[in-house]
Amino acid sequence: MTRFALVPRLLRSRPLTKGFRYFYRYTRGGAYRHNETLWPLVKVRREGSEQLVACDLLGVRGPATLPMAQVPRAIHGDAHLILSGPSVAQIDYAQCALRSVMGVNGSIALCRQHPALRFDYYAMLDAGFVKRRRDLVAEVLSQDLLLFVTPEVYRWIAFLFDADTIRCRIALFEEVHQRALQPRAQPDELDAQLAGDPELVLFDAHNPEHAHGFSLNPARGLFGGGTVAYTALQLLAWMGARTLYLHGLDLSSAAGPRFYEQPGAQLATALDRQFTGHIEPAFRAASRLLAARGVKVYNLSPGSRLGDDVFEKRHWSCLLNQGESPPSLQLLSGLTS
Repeated sequence: MTRFALVPRLLRSRPLTKGFRYFYRYTRGGAYRHNETLWPLVKVRREGSEQLVACDLLGVRGPATLPMAQVPRAIHGDAHLILSGPSVAQIDYAQCALRSVMGVNGSIALCRQHPALRFDYYAMLDAGFVKRRRDLVAEVLSQDLLLFVTPEVYRWIAFLFDADTIRCRIALFEEVHQRALQPRAQPDELDAQLAGDPELVLFDAHNPEHAHGFSLNPARGLFGGGTVAYTALQLLAWMGARTLYLHGLDLSSAAGPRFYEQPGAQLATALDRQFTGHIEPAFRAASRLLAARGVKVYNLSPGSRLGDDVFEKRHWSCLLNQGESPPSLQLLSGLTS
């Protein structure tokens, strides 16, 4: 093994990366805490103070990235966001001809049962998933799709996978209130910065969990909603979706493990802890904003913790003939998949 080949292995070793984090934590103020997994391994390039253009990595050549401002906004009409809730397993994708499909984290596992299913877009913001489910990440990276990732996820992809084997295209995003290698924005600062901003719509800067808002221009940043589903919703709306179908938006660990996991072997989730104070309020405010902009959103998870007053619930069979009005969940509650 050459000295250069050894560098990525050293930089992803647990003792070394933990050492970097502890040193950073105790030499920086609390406003910089969210950067402890990036320093000193990641450097970012920006256009102005907001737009993240690219990342440079210490000791490894990362795959090429596409600036968000150059992402084609090519969705016209319907789009589908396939998540990882167990209700996804009830949908017969062999009967559904879907266009403009985005997956997140382990959604790619559906292709094992439904080889005809194709993802056009993908989103990941959990570096822990990249480290623990490399098999699924490798499947995503091998696809002809556009993958949206945070700088931290990008770092781990670059350290764990050979750039020459990556087929997908990659675009970088970050959250508005905690930009990479910049101090975390305080609520009063966000209020002042985003007052009346038509692209970064702030709902509540003072929420104790995270700032609530919705980005209509992800090149300037995205708002966290406690789940990658909220990230993906902003991306699909920005790329032009006029009707959005949400698959597997169960949002409850009580519903069982993710559709691709076995009981007792699932990765930890913060859904239950964050749902009431963070996730539900963010989606509720987003639903009003999207409705006002003429974007229709249907929730295909019958047991979703999000009420029908947030996003109207539909049975998955509405996908069989999208030229007709989607049947209501109540009328089809007796159907089995």
